[in-house]
Amino acid sequence: MHYLKKRYKLFFFMLFFWLLLHFNLSLQTILFGVVFSIVVTILAFPVLYDEKGFRYHGVSFYKMILYFFKLFFEIFKSAFIYIINVISGEYEPVLFTIDLDVKDPIQVGIVANSITLTPGTISVDIIDHSIVVMQLAKPGTTQEELEKPIRDSFEKYFKEKEKKQ
Repeated sequence: MHYLKKRYKLFFFMLFFWLLLHFNLSLQTILFGVVFSIVVTILAFPVLYDEKGFRYHGVSFYKMILYFFKLFFEIFKSAFIYIINVISGEYEPVLFTIDLDVKDPIQVGIVANSITLTPGTISVDIIDHSIVVMQLAKPGTTQEELEKPIRDSFEKYFKEKEKKQ
């Protein structure tokens, strides 16, 4: 029972994320969500926890919920912008490296995955606290203009927490 008690928060978080991604409450979606959440909880627990407890204390649960809503907003907003960019034909793929102000590898990984989930952008590589990003942009777009949406939409949620430490 102690085994399950320590893991139920992670399970419910994964299930919530699954349902939010699928935006469907059919029985099949819920059952698959429960099964995959159990599998992810079992496989991720040794990575996230040790004998002292949770290894990662960087972001509060409240901030993560806000972050996920912001992420989904950005995904849907970028999807429409991406469609317009592809139809216009004015955009080309640009490869650039963004040096994040956050240093925690988990936070960098969250930002990199958020970039990849957003249409029109892909995280190609992570080197320490830098992310190599491929993005569709107009020719001549500056590095600062490419970095600004990433910093404003994703990184800012983690910078505030790091400043308090």
